[in-house]
Amino acid sequence: MHLLGKAMDAAFWQGVREKDIYRTYREELLKLYTEHCENDEIYDLKYSEYKLYWQTGNRSVYERKFFDRRLALSASALLSLIYPDEEKYIVKTNDLLFCLCNEYSWCLPAHQGALNTVDSTRIDLFAAESGFMLSEIYTMLGERLEPLIRNRILLELDRRIFAPFLEKEPYRDAFWEGAPHNWAAVCMGSVACSMMLLRPDDAKANVDRFERTMTTYLGGLSDDGICSEGVGYWHYGFGFFTVYADMIRTFTDGAVDWFKNEKVKLVSAFMQKMYLSGMATVSYADGSRSNRYLLGLLHYLKKEYPEDILVYSPEYSYNYDHCARFCFALRCATWLDEDIYEHPAPIDTPMTYYAPILQWLIVKHPTYGFSAKGGSNAELHNHNDVGSFIFAKEGVQCLCDIGSGAYTRQYFDGKLRYTILECSSRGHSLPLIADSEQVVSGQGHLQALQMSEQYVGGAAHARDVSYEDGVFSMDIALAYRVPELERLQRTFVCEEDCVTLTDSFAYSGDGAIIDRLISLFEPKQLDDRTLLVGTAIVTFDPDACDYALHSEPLTTTGEPCYMMDFTLKAEVKEITFVIK
Repeated sequence: MHLLGKAMDAAFWQGVREKDIYRTYREELLKLYTEHCENDEIYDLKYSEYKLYWQTGNRSVYERKFFDRRLALSASALLSLIYPDEEKYIVKTNDLLFCLCNEYSWCLPAHQGALNTVDSTRIDLFAAESGFMLSEIYTMLGERLEPLIRNRILLELDRRIFAPFLEKEPYRDAFWEGAPHNWAAVCMGSVACSMMLLRPDDAKANVDRFERTMTTYLGGLSDDGICSEGVGYWHYGFGFFTVYADMIRTFTDGAVDWFKNEKVKLVSAFMQKMYLSGMATVSYADGSRSNRYLLGLLHYLKKEYPEDILVYSPEYSYNYDHCARFCFALRCATWLDEDIYEHPAPIDTPMTYYAPILQWLIVKHPTYGFSAKGGSNAELHNHNDVGSFIFAKEGVQCLCDIGSGAYTRQYFDGKLRYTILECSSRGHSLPLIADSEQVVSGQGHLQALQMSEQYVGGAAHARDVSYEDGVFSMDIALAYRVPELERLQRTFVCEEDCVTLTDSFAYSGDGAIIDRLISLFEPKQLDDRTLLVGTAIVTFDPDACDYALHSEPLTTTGEPCYMMDFTLKAEVKEITFVIK
């Protein structure tokens, strides 16, 4: 069996061209091609845009063109396989491959290091991905690529990926060889898979090295089966892990089989637990409030673990993302299973899942979805969010966890990160004590991207955490640097039609206690004790607090984030909200 499976079979691609089950896949590819290729323009990657990261912290201007170029290549290469008789697709593929081989670096500026140091062979996430993309295209399209293009691909892969990786163990900049997060799976997975395809002898000699890094990656995931980096990073890291695990099993004739590992099975079931209501998902850390699942990945995992994995309707799935991860787009065709596609699991099935290690609770009732977390403020892609929660209804988060802010240089600067709304506790449904927000503890968020700091366990964490019979309780006082705050007991009671939140404060200071709820819907006050927030009803006791509404713009879109502030009146040390 070939390492790329059905992708090497012309009859399979004929089926993709003709079968109705692939119609959405074809239509989305053709749309991408129209948007990125039909105008015959290939975006220039300009130095003036490249250096913006160092000048202003902006990543998006350069990265947009970097990824658009790869989206164009992904579309043209896959269409070349689906429609081999249409010459325009292979012509465009050759043009785009020529441009990628001419790029100064496949590494993004945010990961490049110093601006003025010439370094065109640094392997970051996107250099590794680019190398894997070219390896797969080279393997599948073969002699249909121009001889010069084929030779350039081999030359650039050797110069940018294989030679730097093989020169030294670990690779000279490869903090990721020992990193317990998505970098390990993506970088090592991409390098290993490229090597298995094009340099099999070198791959055989380095299987133990590959395996050490993948073991480290898996060790960074909770034994609860939770990816604390968020839903998007589960797709990213565990997706590349799965691609690698599939290929290494074939490459070693089954001697290396990650799918026999119980933790892999547990982590494989992560995504199905994240849906709260419709497409609204858990969005802790640098996550998103709404997510689709990667169709090929979930189908593959379902076939590996048919009794453990739920795959919801294809309307909740996606085939391509803005970063043009070619290996995923390819496998959304090759890993699609017609029976799974046509017999999805119902997404609205009631469910309760509690992860005691990471202290995540996820509850799905017929009328609402809810999640809350304990944890610490030293987690990967950390936000200061101990005790935060989400209430979703009718497909959207009404009381929300905003998720990721705009990725800039400042966003990953430990001195600035927690001044940013999305990362700070003021941007979460959490109390403020005497104007004090929660504090960061350790450098967990930096471990994911800067690696210059040693991961430190979190002193700012939830304690006395328990979940039993629908009651989730914790003390989150240690997340605040307020000596007068002895305890902050936060209790959630999940019932059939509502969630009741009670906060009790053992606080001897003079500063105000403000309990805050967060939403992207502008609240409407129905009476002195009731708010309409999206479609959720929030009830509170006006005799216990004074209500005020504020807003602050998101760093991503500029839209207002609404902050419902309930300032406790003198001598009041407890407040209750009923949310339904």
